[in-house]
Amino acid sequence: MLAQLLFLAAYACSGVAGLVYEVSWTRLLTLYMGHSTAAASAVVAAFMGGLAAGAAVGGRIAARTPRARCLHLYIALEAFVVVVALLLPLELAAFTPLLRATYHNGAAGLLFPAVRLFSCFAMMFVPAAALGATFPIAVRWFVTRDDRIGSGSGALYAVNTAGAAVGALVAGFVLIPDIGVAWTTRAGNAVSRTS
Repeated sequence: MLAQLLFLAAYACSGVAGLVYEVSWTRLLTLYMGHSTAAASAVVAAFMGGLAAGAAVGGRIAARTPRARCLHLYIALEAFVVVVALLLPLELAAFTPLLRATYHNGAAGLLFPAVRLFSCFAMMFVPAAALGATFPIAVRWFVTRDDRIGSGSGALYAVNTAGAAVGALVAGFVLIPDIGVAWTTRAGNAVSRTS
C-alpha cells in the first residue's frame, strides 16, 4: 500500500514535469520558429502526437511485459525524458541553420513552415512519446488485480492530470517570468527525477 501511495505521488510529479516541459519547450521553440499561431500549433501538435503514439506503443509493450519489470521500464522512460530535456538546446542549435536557410528576408514561402513542422516533430515527438508511454506502463505496474483496473487507472490519471495542471500554471505564470525558460526546463528536470 505504501509503495502504491508513493507511486501516486511520483506519478503526480511526472504530470507536473510533463507540463513544465511542454510550456517551456513551446516558449523556447517559438523563439526560434516564430510566435505565430502556426508555430505554436506545430509545437503542440508534435507534443500531443508524441503522447498519443507513445500511449499506443506503451500499451502494447505493457501488455507483454511482466508486472515487476514495468516499474523498471517506467523509470527508464522518465530518465530518458530527463536526458532529452537537457539536450534540447543542443538540438535547437543544430536546427537553427536549417531554419535560417529556409527563411530569407521575411519571404518564407512554403518551405519554412514545412521545415518548422519537421523540426518540431524531430525534437518533440520522441520525448513526448516516452511521456505518453508511461501511462499504460504505470497502469500495468500499479494495478495488481483485474477487478481494479478502472479505479487504479483512474487514480493514476487523476493525479497525473492534477500534476499537469499545477505544472502548466507554475511554468507559465511563475517560473518562466521569474527565472526564464532555461531554468524552468531545469526545474522540470528536477521534478522529473522525483518521478
